[in-house]
Amino acid sequence: MPSDYEYEARAAREARAKITEVQKAPLRDRKEAQLEFFEAMRDEPKLVAERVGWLLAGNYGYGEKQMALRVLESPRMNRVAALTQMAGVFEWQCPEDMTRAAWKKLSPGEKEDLLKAVQKAIEHAEHAED
Repeated sequence: MPSDYEYEARAAREARAKITEVQKAPLRDRKEAQLEFFEAMRDEPKLVAERVGWLLAGNYGYGEKQMALRVLESPRMNRVAALTQMAGVFEWQCPEDMTRAAWKKLSPGEKEDLLKAVQKAIEHAEHAED
């Protein structure tokens, strides 16, 4: 029977493999995913925040959850940006560099709406751990 360490290591490898798969998808697919992610960030920031919550809850897998929890435990980093990018990768299959490019296209008001929504998801996850 595999140990907890082996299970966690396998889950982490699988999560990294998904990220690599997204990065290596055909350009057409990546551009389509980027557009869909941009539209979600712009038009439905609460949906993006919900997906961040799913990520933190483990809905995408154990390895993905562990990656997200490491971000959550790093208060000095831009947790909103990191978790939003992760949601972009795992939900919309948008590579991280393209999630950043999509973010830059948002207006200041749209960025603020998304920031507030994702921050609420982070706060909810932090309180759920208590």
